[in-house]
Amino acid sequence: MAVFTWLSQSALAYTLTCDVQGSFPELDKITIEPASVKVDITSIGDHLYIRIDGPKLYTFFVNTLRTPEFEGTDLTSKTSMWVKRKNLQTMEESEIKINREPVNIKAIKDVQRYGKKLKFYVTGPCQLPPG
Repeated sequence: MAVFTWLSQSALAYTLTCDVQGSFPELDKITIEPASVKVDITSIGDHLYIRIDGPKLYTFFVNTLRTPEFEGTDLTSKTSMWVKRKNLQTMEESEIKINREPVNIKAIKDVQRYGKKLKFYVTGPCQLPPG
């Protein structure tokens, strides 16, 4: 927990590894292979940037910046680091929430699959780096 507090006060980067499972709740017959992903968290000034790197479907990027094209929101609390991002043109949304104890991730993004716009959900436990 001290790492998250420290991160929010400095311009620094932090990386987690997570074992995640993705799903499309609207399509219960579709199974997605689980994956091991890297989660990069960066704090620069008052803004948070969170990137999930993994297989294509599992790749996410959210931040708290507000621009004419995107609106980012920081919903971080004592129990979690949580960022939402909305594309103001397409209205597609994505969000990443990292719970502090136990450390796990929950993420959602809008994707175009199977001829429709669907919500892709990702959940799983994360490991803090050593030291």
